[in-house]
Amino acid sequence: MLADVDIKAAIDDGLLEIDPLHDGSLQAASYDMRVGHEAYVSSGHEKVDVANKGLVIIDPGEFAVIITRERVKCSPQIAGQLGLTSSYARQGLMLLSGPQIDPGFDGHLIVRVTNLAPRRIVLGHEGAFLTTQFFKLSSQVAHPYTGPRQGQASLSAKDLEGTTDPESPTLGGMVKSLQTVAADVGSLKSSVRAIGWVAGTSLPVMVAVVAIILAVKG
Repeated sequence: MLADVDIKAAIDDGLLEIDPLHDGSLQAASYDMRVGHEAYVSSGHEKVDVANKGLVIIDPGEFAVIITRERVKCSPQIAGQLGLTSSYARQGLMLLSGPQIDPGFDGHLIVRVTNLAPRRIVLGHEGAFLTTQFFKLSSQVAHPYTGPRQGQASLSAKDLEGTTDPESPTLGGMVKSLQTVAADVGSLKSSVRAIGWVAGTSLPVMVAVVAIILAVKG
C-alpha cells in the first residue's frame, strides 16, 4: 500500500494521475476523493446540479449516486481500494459500489451510497467523502481495464438504473419500510405497556370497590 510520499512519487513517475490534485485530500496512506459536480438521489426525478446547489441531501433510507470531483488514472501497475471517510461511515452512510479501482482505469469515480441513519446526511460540493488507498503491484497486469466505464466524466442513464423506477424495490425503499415497521412496533410496545399499567392499577381499585359494596350490603 502506498504512503503519502509514495502516492506523490507515483504521480511524479506517471504511474498515477489524480486531477485535480488537492493537497488537503492527501492523507498518511490514502487520498480523499471529493464530491463532484452532479449526483442523483432516489427521491428525485432528475440529476442534482451539485456545483450550483452546493450540496447533496440524502434522507433516511434514500439511495444516491455520486460522481467524484477528481479524475483518476491508474497505470497497469497501480490499483485502488475504496471506502467511505470515517466521518460519513459513523453517521450511517453505507457504500454500495465495488471496492476496487482496476489497473488501467481512467475516469471519474461513480459510487452508490445509501443512508441507513435515522436522520438526513448532507454532503457538500467538493467535500471529502471517499477514501482511496492505492497499491503498487509486483508487476504490470496483462489485461488493463478497458471496460464501459473507461473515460466516464458524468452520470449516465446506466448509472441510474434501478433508482428511477418507482415499481422497482431498492435498498433505500426497503430501509424505509423497515424503519416504518420498527416505528410501528415501537408504538405497539408503548400501547401494550400502557394497557398493562392501566390494568395493573385499576384491578386493585375495582376489588376494593366491590369489597366496600359487599360490606355495606352485609
